[in-house]
Formats: sequence, structure tokens, C-alpha cells
Amino acid sequence: MSPTSAAPPVILIAAPQEHSLGSVLKETRYSAAVQVHTGTLALAWAPDLRPDTIILDAELPDMSGIDACRLLHNDLRIGHNVPILILATDKPTPEQRVTALRAGAWDFLQFPLDPDDLSLKLQTFVHAKRSIDLALADAAVDPGSGLHSRPALARRARELGALMTRRHGGLACIVLDLDPDPADPQLGRLLVQTARVSDVVGALGPTEFALLAPATDEAGALKLVHRAAAALRGTVGDPVALLARAAAAVRNGKPEPDAPWVRRFEGNVLGGQEQWPLARTSGGVPVLDKRRATP
Repeated sequence: MSPTSAAPPVILIAAPQEHSLGSVLKETRYSAAVQVHTGTLALAWAPDLRPDTIILDAELPDMSGIDACRLLHNDLRIGHNVPILILATDKPTPEQRVTALRAGAWDFLQFPLDPDDLSLKLQTFVHAKRSIDLALADAAVDPGSGLHSRPALARRARELGALMTRRHGGLACIVLDLDPDPADPQLGRLLVQTARVSDVVGALGPTEFALLAPATDEAGALKLVHRAAAALRGTVGDPVALLARAAAAVRNGKPEPDAPWVRRFEGNVLGGQEQWPLARTSGGVPVLDKRRATP
């Protein structure tokens, strides 16, 4: 299947009102893009939208575009293969470009944008992203984490099941459902390191992992659970993401009642637990209201 023959591309844009891309994208195949006005909303909506490309304004109301880029890039629900572009009014300096690249950005876009130029660039990035998706779908093991994919995990389960049936041995299956916020990219690697050489570890979701343990009875499975829990206990998440959240809190954090000069990062927003209104149309591009919905 060709990457260009799939569903219509989904573009997520986070930019203030004055940098709206509605009129620019109106006459292109990307007119169904979703635009929000804050980095917080982009972080909350991206996991469900599963965009093919994300565009972030360099100066969002609640955080910098690079801070938002870093958080999105480190969120396993989104993945490193989603192109993230930084929208800026001025040409970036070499230092800014290096900082953005280290945060996970793919490129810069200079505002205002030419519709034909933007359409061509989006076509290139969407094609690249979907090509990576196809390649990863065929891969049995993620090279970065060592985790088996769902299809690969199912294949190994059938193989190990047949092998243990012939040898009259046991096959234990352990599923760990963790609740980091957001998903910690280190968790899968920790589980792979904890497992035995004969075990198979796979990802069922961003925070859900399965472990197949051949020749393992109930007591052995319980030992594996305790070993995994001990390895995971005390993990603090991604330190880079922690820095990005602290920077965002300085801009738009909630002041502490007894110390208003100290601001707290509202972490629940990133977990997608906030409720937001549905999109409304503005200039050909759906725009999501910044205000929190009331129950």
C-alpha cells in the first residue's frame, strides 16, 4: 500500500489568532486541519487526533513552541515519527535551530506563508510520516526500546504456545497496565532489561505492556511481576519533559496560595483528562475554544 493512498491527512496546528492558517490552507487538500490556540490544547488533543504533521507557533500564549514540541516528541502516544514544524515570524538563528532540532522539531516555517509552498512542504512531511508508519508496521521489534509490536507479540504467543504444548510446559502471560503522565519512554526498556532471555516483551499501548514467559508456572509468573515492579518503582519519568513543564509553568502555571511567586504546572491537562468544547469553524479551519468546558 502506498503512503499517499491512505486516509486524508490530519494536520494539527497550535497558533494564536493572529497567526491563523485558515485562509492559507483553505484552497489546499489540508483544509480540514484542526487549529488550537495554546500548547496545552495541542498536547491534550494530539493523542486522539493522531496527526500526520503538527505545526506549532514559536510563541504560544502558555508556553514556547519548542517546549510544546519537546513534550509532544516525548509522548509515546504520539510517537517520534510525527513531523513537528515550528512557525516563526523571523528567520531562526543557528542556536534556535539547534535547540528546536534537539527538542524533536523537523523544520521551521516562516510566517506569513505562501499556500503553494506550504502545501508542497506538508505533502513531503505527510508522505515521510506515513512511509515510516508502514515500515514500523512490518517491523517485529522496535529498535529503540526492544519491544515487540502487537502483531509480533501475537505471532510469538502462537509459536511459544505450540512449543510449550509439545514439551508439556507452562506459558505465563503477564500484562502490566501502568499510569505515568504522560507515558514514560523508559518504561518499555526497563521491562525488557528485567525480563529473562527466553521472555518476550511487547507493547499493547503507550502504558500497557505484555510479557510472555515460557516454561513458567504460577509461582514463576508472580516472581516476574515482583521483579518488574521493583525495576519500575522509583522511576521519575523523562527529565527533559520535566524541564519543559517547569518552563511552561513559569509562563502560565497556577500560583500557590501561600506563595504566589511559585507556579504549579497543571499536569492533568496532558493526560487528556480535561473536557474541552467541540470544534467551531473559523475561516475554513476548525478552531477549538481555549476555555475549559463547564460540566
